[in-house]
Amino acid sequence: MAQFDLSSATAIWSELLEAFKSQIPEQSFATWIQPLSPQRLENNTLVLAAPSQFHREWIEGHYVRNIETALQELRGEAIRLKLNVQPGKTPNSAPPLPHVRDVTEKAETSFETHLNPRYQFETFIEGDSNSFARAACTAVADVVHRCPWNPLLIYGGTGLGKTHLLQAIGNRVISRNKTHRVLFVSSERFTQDFIQSVQTRHTTDFSHRYRSIDLLLVDDIQFFAAKERTQIEFFHAFNTLYQNGKRIVLTSDRPVAELAGFDKRLISRFDSGLVTNIDPPDYETRVAILQNRADVDHFPMTRDVADFLASNITANVRELEGAYVTLAARCQLMRVPPTLDLVREVLRCRNGNNSVRPPAEKILMMVSDHFHVPIESLRGKSRKKEIVFVRMIAMTLMTEWTNLSLKAIGNMFGGRDHTTVIHSRDTIQERKAAGDQEILNVLRDLQHKAGQFTPASGLSG
Repeated sequence: MAQFDLSSATAIWSELLEAFKSQIPEQSFATWIQPLSPQRLENNTLVLAAPSQFHREWIEGHYVRNIETALQELRGEAIRLKLNVQPGKTPNSAPPLPHVRDVTEKAETSFETHLNPRYQFETFIEGDSNSFARAACTAVADVVHRCPWNPLLIYGGTGLGKTHLLQAIGNRVISRNKTHRVLFVSSERFTQDFIQSVQTRHTTDFSHRYRSIDLLLVDDIQFFAAKERTQIEFFHAFNTLYQNGKRIVLTSDRPVAELAGFDKRLISRFDSGLVTNIDPPDYETRVAILQNRADVDHFPMTRDVADFLASNITANVRELEGAYVTLAARCQLMRVPPTLDLVREVLRCRNGNNSVRPPAEKILMMVSDHFHVPIESLRGKSRKKEIVFVRMIAMTLMTEWTNLSLKAIGNMFGGRDHTTVIHSRDTIQERKAAGDQEILNVLRDLQHKAGQFTPASGLSG
């Protein structure tokens, strides 16, 4: 095979995509495999373009072996994979963000929106934990006539992207119709505005302002709790907008059923529309967030560094981005490259102590290397006995050596349920307690390999 044409490469790659997408988790496929593009077929070597050096290294470290195996099965001959970096192919690169002044000028109105143009749908990294919430927000932003999902309420913990999505709705609506009156406020800002209007005897102006807009975006409604007069005013504003077919989008840190100290009429209104949640990002999404940010900033973050950050910071996006910003600042100010030692120091400083949790992804890679089983197989759907056994070992180590929740561990293995993690852990521990020599030897060998980490609780007998 001595071909150099793009058409052959494209045909082979299309075949591969069809066959390969069922072998790995959907989010992994979308994040890592789909962004690759065929360049040429050259003497039994398929040359692909990766959108960044980081992306290339990740593919080489996690997927090359499986892709080459799949290619051989499809074509009946060995085909090697070669990766080039072609930055222009980056699918997640954010478009240049408009300057705050530009948005104001485009709006051609003196109405103050309180929107931050930094928050766009294009800069929001989608994953399994937030895909439905993003789809709902996009639909609300794009609706032309009366919105069928009104109000839309998004709930979830701190730092998961609720405010980003809320403001992205407003920014998209204004970008498409500069005459629309859009207002983004926190519940605290609404309360302060109301109190000031009472003190200055301008309650009529306050009511008119909040009842004459086209899109109302209210962040953190849980802070309306126990504020009776504020709730009454918000109820009337809500009703007026709703009856006039205006869009209302709200966020909360908890489900509607857990909102205490609220008038029952408001609870009924909140529950009458579409309610969706955002969960903490899974591992793949955390890595994608770091990759996207590094690509946009042209920050030379290696795969090991991104892996370490994503494995150690699991709670929310805000904390993850904060660690990234701290790392990037240190590298820039100290004129040093990002290294694992430096990122460990960054996490120690941010945590205020001298301990860093063992990275879950390192455990996964270590177990994969020890048993010579590809990570993609551990995350995939295979029920082969030998793969199930290795997967159970990896899950057990993560429950012992990390502070990840059972759900988070399950997410690292293709979104498996937490009960699968519990079953794996219990099975391995029962065999260990029974003196199973195979299990004892495996755990001892893996503990030796992981000697650089300090387990939360030992696994040795």
